[in-house]
Amino acid sequence: MNIICTGVSCSGRRELMEEFETFCVQKELNIGFFNVGDFIHSIAAKSGVHFTEKVLDSDPVVLSLARRNAFYEIARRAEAYEHAIIGLHTCFRWRGTLIEGFSFEDIEIIPPDLFINVVDNITDISARMEETTQWSGMGKATLNVWLDEEELLTRQLAKFSKKRHYTIVRQLAFDDFYELLFSSKPKFYLSYPIVMLEETPEEIQKIRELGEKLQHSFIVFDPLSIQDMELIASAEDRSEGKQSMPTTIGEMDEYVDVVEQIKTRTISRDYQFIHQSDFMVVIYPTDKLSPGVLSEMNYAAHHNKPVYALYTGARSIFFEKLCERIFDTFEELVDFLNTTYQVSDTRG
Repeated sequence: MNIICTGVSCSGRRELMEEFETFCVQKELNIGFFNVGDFIHSIAAKSGVHFTEKVLDSDPVVLSLARRNAFYEIARRAEAYEHAIIGLHTCFRWRGTLIEGFSFEDIEIIPPDLFINVVDNITDISARMEETTQWSGMGKATLNVWLDEEELLTRQLAKFSKKRHYTIVRQLAFDDFYELLFSSKPKFYLSYPIVMLEETPEEIQKIRELGEKLQHSFIVFDPLSIQDMELIASAEDRSEGKQSMPTTIGEMDEYVDVVEQIKTRTISRDYQFIHQSDFMVVIYPTDKLSPGVLSEMNYAAHHNKPVYALYTGARSIFFEKLCERIFDTFEELVDFLNTTYQVSDTRG
């Protein structure tokens, strides 16, 4: 199986692949790991071309030729493995323009079976970028756009190739990553009223712990695995005078852009988590209305994803209509999921 793994620079994709390689070696899996960028540099060097960190300033024809040869070399080496993971960028945000990171002819050299896009907290990506010569100075607004473009192009590549596509977080447990790639382990999106429970963080923690219990038998996509919305809270603190507001027009423009972009990306990413799941589990420990949870339930229902809810409050007919089943206890929910999806008991 050939797996294309994408992610913007400093997303943690490269580090994840390196750490996952060690994990796969321990499992004695016959798998090769190849980073297109490394091969571009080595192949160019053999021809007397030495790219610097400003490689994207190079002649596009020379860069394209080096990339094409990199794919041929990777394809040759990948023949020695049962599986191959190829790390690449679908695009680059560079000096205010969008630059391609691949061509369809490149992809055809190593026919992909699966696409993975790696994402991380925008604050963490931005901090890593500031430590580099190549990417320091990229604002969060531009980074947000690049994250959108990288995920969109990865998704479109998967659709064009008629192959599976997953968005995963940098912090995904290696066991879950392994199961996602090489098993049919059921997957679900965990939904809960985050905003409604902000004043009782212990309730959120309890819900996430329940999700962790289910990880024994399921791959769980948790919306709080990405903490970008903390930037929104920080922005709201500023508006309330708890922190100093931006002082220049440029700072204010980026401040507003980042807030709006993060809100939009949070919604689209959570919908993607639902889309790549087999079903959705809602844990709803409050009677307060959560527009976010209801929107996610509606999205799941309209994309033929069963919705199972743990909820003991008064049941609105609208809530009931969006659910396949509603349970009074976590134990009942677990028993049902184990039986329905034919997995071992998660409470061992």
